[in-house]
Amino acid sequence: MDLVGHRFPGGTFTIDHWENVLLTDATGSEPLPDGLVHPVWLFHGPIAAAGTSLKELFALFGAESDEAIRAGGYEWTFHRPLREGVEYTASGEVTGIERKVSRSLGPMDVTSFRIDLSDADGVAASAVSTWLVLRSEE
Repeated sequence: MDLVGHRFPGGTFTIDHWENVLLTDATGSEPLPDGLVHPVWLFHGPIAAAGTSLKELFALFGAESDEAIRAGGYEWTFHRPLREGVEYTASGEVTGIERKVSRSLGPMDVTSFRIDLSDADGVAASAVSTWLVLRSEE
């Protein structure tokens, strides 16, 4: 099944002050000034904001178990800072799937997806994730 171009449901969200404070505290850092959102929010936040979940992504990519997914990489692009209390729209899609064979990990699919976060002025930030989905057979 060709998943490239598969669109996520999307949605709108606002990062509340208390969420930002808890996340900042969890990273061991001080809150950023002027209602700026800690950038680590882009690690998992966009997945939920785009109307999906880790479990749904595992199923979409055909992961054979919860242990079959490995992080391949994350790339975050900020066109402008994310701020508390701003309504963002999340949209995203699967951008690539390629079957590969690793000497150490065996057969896998290298999957990638992109989620854009937009405000009233357009795309504010993008999160591109690459996951390795390990396969038991080629």
